[in-house]
Amino acid sequence: MLATAFGLAPSALIVEGPRSLLHPPSTRSGVALSADAGARKLLWEPKPEVMEQTAMRRFQQVVRGGRGVEGSYDELWKWSVENSDAFWTTLLDFVQIEYSGSTTPAKVGTLMPDVTYFPNVEVNFAENLLKHGAPGAPLADAEAVVSVSEARDDVRWTFSELRDDAARVQAALEALGVSSSDACGAYMSNVGETVVAMLGATSLGATWTSCSPDFGAQAVADRFGQVAPKVLFTCDGFVSAGKTTSIVDKVEELVAKLPSLERVVVLGMTGHDEVSCDSLGGLVVSWEDFLASGSAADGGAPPIHFTRVPFAHPQFVLYSSGTTGMPKSIAHGCGNMLLQHAKELMLHSDLRAGDKMLFYTTCGWMMWNWMVSSLFAGAAIVCFDGFAAYPKLSSPWDLVERERVTHMGTSPRFLQAGRKRVKPIEDNDLSALRVVLSTGSPLMPEDFEYVYSRVKEDVMLASISGGTDICSCFALGNPLLPVRVGELQAFGLGLDACALDRDTNEALVGERGELVCRAPFLAAPVCFFGDDEHKSKYRGAYFEGADEGGVEGYWYHGDFVELTGSAGSCGGVVIHGRSDTTLKPGGVRIGTAEVYRFAETAQAVEDSLVIGDQIKTGKRAGDVRIVLFVKLKDGVELDAQIEADIRLACKTGGSDAHVPALIRQVQTIPYTRSGKKVEVAVRDLMAGLEPKNVGALQDPTAFDEYRAMAADW
Repeated sequence: MLATAFGLAPSALIVEGPRSLLHPPSTRSGVALSADAGARKLLWEPKPEVMEQTAMRRFQQVVRGGRGVEGSYDELWKWSVENSDAFWTTLLDFVQIEYSGSTTPAKVGTLMPDVTYFPNVEVNFAENLLKHGAPGAPLADAEAVVSVSEARDDVRWTFSELRDDAARVQAALEALGVSSSDACGAYMSNVGETVVAMLGATSLGATWTSCSPDFGAQAVADRFGQVAPKVLFTCDGFVSAGKTTSIVDKVEELVAKLPSLERVVVLGMTGHDEVSCDSLGGLVVSWEDFLASGSAADGGAPPIHFTRVPFAHPQFVLYSSGTTGMPKSIAHGCGNMLLQHAKELMLHSDLRAGDKMLFYTTCGWMMWNWMVSSLFAGAAIVCFDGFAAYPKLSSPWDLVERERVTHMGTSPRFLQAGRKRVKPIEDNDLSALRVVLSTGSPLMPEDFEYVYSRVKEDVMLASISGGTDICSCFALGNPLLPVRVGELQAFGLGLDACALDRDTNEALVGERGELVCRAPFLAAPVCFFGDDEHKSKYRGAYFEGADEGGVEGYWYHGDFVELTGSAGSCGGVVIHGRSDTTLKPGGVRIGTAEVYRFAETAQAVEDSLVIGDQIKTGKRAGDVRIVLFVKLKDGVELDAQIEADIRLACKTGGSDAHVPALIRQVQTIPYTRSGKKVEVAVRDLMAGLEPKNVGALQDPTAFDEYRAMAADW
């Protein structure tokens, strides 16, 4: 799909990577740190008259009335974290979420992960996104979804048409017995029909999960198998960079691995009609026939109704692999996501009714969920399916111009690729564009400069950082704050995040520390599917820092972060990369366990160890490459054929993002005495750092060959 041809995240557009910093390195952290806010070049400041039009300013004024909050964002942020219950309750009413029940109490529990928000509130996700399509609504006839695909002509929905098609899906699902206790999955391209299917499913309160069609059948089965979807929405293939790819074989393999399925709905995108009732036991129905089965007798849409569910009802399941075992099935609450996304889109991103959001993403990335939530604000979304930089590198900007996009989301990789060759400021009419969003990895300083010199001078460049774990952001944009080179503008409201000194457990400013959240926050997952009653998997993923001398109840995100102080105690923010073993090539979050699983199916491989290695030079400087160390069977030497076999196994079982960029043969795979592979230590060695706790190794000499390799790395 859109990313894979560049070896990128299905989520990213062309490449991404952390930046070099601007100031001399600190002897303490070994990385360059900013001395103060004034040390970083100011690139953009919001105009006072525009600031007054923002939802952030209006919310600030609401809070200021009677609460003693001063006018700065820093004061507002402090109030939001010190008065968390009041903040979320005020925000719930400010953004006008439709709900029933009582907002008292705002939360139950004091320490994560044993915290629940708004336990007496019931809400429906689709109801809130489709409210603008209700009869007589001011935006009913306004454009809601534009579906742009290499495979076909553009398809468009107004808010009322979107509501009608969602009603048809709802009726068809209801006829199959789908309810709030069931799940639906999508193995789909980023097209408008995927949005329709999600809204139809969530209108019934059903849990929704999705993966991109560039993933292999086994990788999808590993994920969906934990959720047990009753209905699968899929396509027959996709077109990317002019090349048509059928996924029929993968669909058939996937369905065979998901015994929970009772219906498979196939959207024809490429003309591959081999997916048949015969091959899949009569489970298959076309998208058109499925919608027809949910239509009224006269062919119109039936009345739609909305099943309200508890605020924390598992609405979306996303997947993040750890270092061991299967991908984690991370469930995000219905109300949690509605309120968190409303905050980030309407307040932090200045998204307004009538705006248009285009985020280059696939359905396997959390940014798809984030983008779709734009409908709640009354904004239209542009779903793009294909290779974004086709037929030319400037094509994404052409689409921004054509659709009068106000909010364009991409990756650092795309911006890096266009630095010298693409000048939208000269070649495109970007007068509608107010916000450029970038995520997947931090932006390099040159990318900040590029946006303001060659894209548009008056635009808010919002570098944002969060992840699948929270389906939202820790640090992001702010229409009331300036943009400085190399910095994310601020931490988000309601998030008591900081850079933590792991030795003293104190918050740092001006030095690199561990990104933690010190208090409960709304966007935390509500559960992991398949977890035990003690939430062992959940606790192990984010709270094990307490077992290593950290603080109980603190969320340890796995990133190194620095606060420069340019926005007071809440920012500006610099992301320095991962503090754990999670791999993020091109911004795609991959657990090492999946790479092992696929790579070790190659016949010659006996054992392996994988790390993420930061690229130091060239166009991909700052991005991460996957490096795989392999111990081969006795007498076998690594050659081109074995490397090809390993890469094919990773691509077939996983995706392009799982494929190692570099494979090296070793004689020893280092393990701790407790039987864990020492991935972090090897990564540090390759980065020129001497690992700690060598005494914990089964074999203290195991690092010797890696240390020798690192000398010429």
